[in-house]
Amino acid sequence: MTLYRFIGLVILLMVPCFALWYALGALTAAPAVWLAQVALPWAFPAIIESVVLDQNKLMVFSQFGEIGNDVVALAEADYQLVFPQSVRLLSYSIPFYTALHFASSIEASLERYARSLLVLWVLMFVGFIAVALKDVMVAVGPLLHQASALPPPAVIGLLYQFSVLIVPTVAPILLWAWVVRDSPRWQALLLGRQPPPTDSDSAT
Repeated sequence: MTLYRFIGLVILLMVPCFALWYALGALTAAPAVWLAQVALPWAFPAIIESVVLDQNKLMVFSQFGEIGNDVVALAEADYQLVFPQSVRLLSYSIPFYTALHFASSIEASLERYARSLLVLWVLMFVGFIAVALKDVMVAVGPLLHQASALPPPAVIGLLYQFSVLIVPTVAPILLWAWVVRDSPRWQALLLGRQPPPTDSDSAT
């Protein structure tokens, strides 16, 4: 397989992969979603009351609300602050990686694919945490750090940018490169190494 043929096959596979990803909604990210629902209220009980999945959105119910235009503790508020978070914002790394993986024709493909999904789910879980903290931080402001010990705002902002902009696009490529690293054919194609001789080569 040439590099151009591989790229064409990836583009071709992206069509059904992304169509299936869109049709399944939050199901493709289910493990990461479930972990976020459990971890956010447990790790940050002073700022997050609960997390609920509503169709394709994570609804983050905070421990804050509003009186007029002022943000106050939930017990004093007329309205609770709730932050919707689209699951698809982070989960599009899965169809992208799926197209890369199954266009590669590597050994133990399904086993390696399952392991790669675990890595992507962990990265998505971290992303859900980062997006939730960023949303609450922007809305609540200094009151947030008075209510609970959190990383500095700059750290939360960087983690958010990394999770939203870099991980969904770059992580699938890096993960795919790691998976095919020991394939002689892909070493020859990507690194310019000479592939080992085949049986037909030896016969001649």
